[in-house]
Amino acid sequence: MLKIKKTKIDIDKTIKNKVDFSLRSISLKPKYICGNLVKLSTTNLTYVEPHKAVLDNFMILFFNYSDQVYVNNLMNEVNINELANYLKIKNI
Repeated sequence: MLKIKKTKIDIDKTIKNKVDFSLRSISLKPKYICGNLVKLSTTNLTYVEPHKAVLDNFMILFFNYSDQVYVNNLMNEVNINELANYLKIKNI
């Protein structure tokens, strides 16, 4: 039987401050959800779930110690310095 063990990962303050700064410039206040380290028992597989910044109609996914964020899914990669401009262009 495959068992899943999740361990909460705290959000790094530096990345959280960068996301806050980008969203504050366009007057948005997110709700943060910490990511998890997911381990599958009886295997050597481990997966890191991203942290989430949830807003009204979209979600920003990000990992600790990375300058890249993802809007709504892992296919829409944006540099954290360009996040505010990206959201303005997409009318979010």
